[in-house]
Amino acid sequence: MLALSVLQPFAAHANALNLLVWKWGISPDVVRAWTAMTGVEINQIVFDNGDRRDLLIANVNAPIDLAVIDSAHVEAFGERGLLLDQSGLPLPETARSEERWRGMCGRYGVPYSWGNTGIVYRADRLKEAPESWADLLKPGPALAGHIAMTDDEEELLAAALNFMGRPMNSGDPGDLRRAFELLRAQAPAVLTYGLPSTAQQRRDVRGQIFIGLGGTGDQKTLNMAGGGKEVWRFVTPREGAMVWTDCLVVLKRAHNPGLAERFVAFLAQPDNGAANAIFLRQPPTNPHAAALLPGRMRDDPQIYPPPGYPIIYRGPFPTDSLPLRRRILSALLTIHDTQ
Repeated sequence: MLALSVLQPFAAHANALNLLVWKWGISPDVVRAWTAMTGVEINQIVFDNGDRRDLLIANVNAPIDLAVIDSAHVEAFGERGLLLDQSGLPLPETARSEERWRGMCGRYGVPYSWGNTGIVYRADRLKEAPESWADLLKPGPALAGHIAMTDDEEELLAAALNFMGRPMNSGDPGDLRRAFELLRAQAPAVLTYGLPSTAQQRRDVRGQIFIGLGGTGDQKTLNMAGGGKEVWRFVTPREGAMVWTDCLVVLKRAHNPGLAERFVAFLAQPDNGAANAIFLRQPPTNPHAAALLPGRMRDDPQIYPPPGYPIIYRGPFPTDSLPLRRRILSALLTIHDTQ
């Protein structure tokens, strides 16, 4: 029902591409430049949760041409026969991303942007900026009822596991159960389980979220959703930067794969990569695009992890741990709903 209701307005037209992307996940100026050059419209189908994104990609009836997905899921979708191999996409050297990001996206994806998972908070509500996962996962009394956690079990558990000093993609049942105990102790203080930028638009929680689980660039989205007031900040916890990269993928069911790949190549151009990075408040994967960024952005710890912090690159978690991970999320939501 989700896929049909979301995608019903979008059909496969010769002069349009359907892009599955995070809300505010691409620069409007870049989209307008593409349409002005080609006459091809970009229909943006937005998601706010990795699980819901995955359902749309897996739904063969959903008319999606290309999508932005995190690197940890690209290989699995490709091996299921849902994505086109992009390893032969002809890109000039100036449009190629750093090797580390190309390696994370693999042969089915083209690097789009990168960042890390951390804490978003309202600088006008907190006396001191958070520094550790403990500030979010073991909150003081003043934050009770003002916390937003995601309803994506992968992100939720990654934060708890990182705080515990365990791999963020651990499939060890003992690790996951200890992470659950930590999150269960936090649950009474949680206002809502949902992406903070989405949750704050609800009338029942509007203005009540002071801190939450987020990613690089989410402070920009939160400030935009809040009317443009620059009150939200992002911080990388001192336990380490949990680095991810988003990849552009072309689905095998794309109505015009060649046109979709042309759009991917357009986005990979340095000027477009820089424009997207500035809009997203996320670092570009292309060093030529990074060189075009304003100096204040390259030096901003909200965008680039602070020097000296441990860097942990995201990878896929064992699929056999998925049932336990989903039971943990279900239990947390049940605890929250019965409070």
